[in-house]
Amino acid sequence: MELRQIKYFVTVAEELNFRRAAERLYMEQPPLSRQIRHLEEELGVELFHRTKRGVTLTQAGQAFLEEARLTLAQAEQAVQAAKLASRGKQTTLKVGFSICTFNRILPEMIQAFRQDFPNVEVNLQEMTTVAQVQALQASEIDVGFLHLPIHADDLQTEVVILDQFVAVLPENHPLAKLPQLSLRSLAEEPFVLFSRQAKPDFYDQIINTCQQVGFTPRIVQEATPPEVAISFVAAGVGVSLVTAIHQEKQNSGVVFRTISDAMGKAPPPAIAPLEIGLAWQQNNTSSVVRSFVEMAKKIKSPN
Repeated sequence: MELRQIKYFVTVAEELNFRRAAERLYMEQPPLSRQIRHLEEELGVELFHRTKRGVTLTQAGQAFLEEARLTLAQAEQAVQAAKLASRGKQTTLKVGFSICTFNRILPEMIQAFRQDFPNVEVNLQEMTTVAQVQALQASEIDVGFLHLPIHADDLQTEVVILDQFVAVLPENHPLAKLPQLSLRSLAEEPFVLFSRQAKPDFYDQIINTCQQVGFTPRIVQEATPPEVAISFVAAGVGVSLVTAIHQEKQNSGVVFRTISDAMGKAPPPAIAPLEIGLAWQQNNTSSVVRSFVEMAKKIKSPN
């Protein structure tokens, strides 16, 4: 079986007329009819019902048509990939991400990129921010979608999301009645927080900010990732601080509240938003990587 035979079959199936199909294929009708007969003999089935009025697909022909179209599409992709490779162009994009950074933005970026670059295979790999930095430096991935900032002079970064911290409370907590909270109002509460080892920069930032408004959080339970912390809050273990992106998920038993300034007083130091973005090697000259980064800049969250 040859690809040209499959192409002939698909054209006849679309036209349901050998004469029109031959015209589309810029060939005579008799050779086209012979090729279809050869294909049927090779498959051992009839693909068309032939009548004086024209042709119709048999049940076998209908089943074969779907697979034939897929085969032609895959063959075209293979041809394009070979052409790109022959010109030294990248045909695979390896993207690292962590569970905490996989939100509405990354899927949107991947979908948009695949639409614009259908011949580039996108390979997603789940790993921590630290592991992504190492993988980038070892050229094991092309782009990382991770927490920023990172401390690596050989990597370039682009902030995509600024994710604000919000308070998480059990839904029956007295403070849950308020539309927003001051950070100071949580001073007497037991805290569920990620460990310093997991995210030292953000841990120190939260602790320091709380101390600036007059208290040190009483941490009764460490929990990583944030989904686990939210589950502990729902169980009544304490309150927590997570980024606002987690409000988009279905979380029963808890409420999320924005952290505002103190009532009638100067606002406390804000907990700086969490930066999430892209990282890639500074010396990476791949047009595929550059295109992915440029697309991310266009789609980036307005928050």
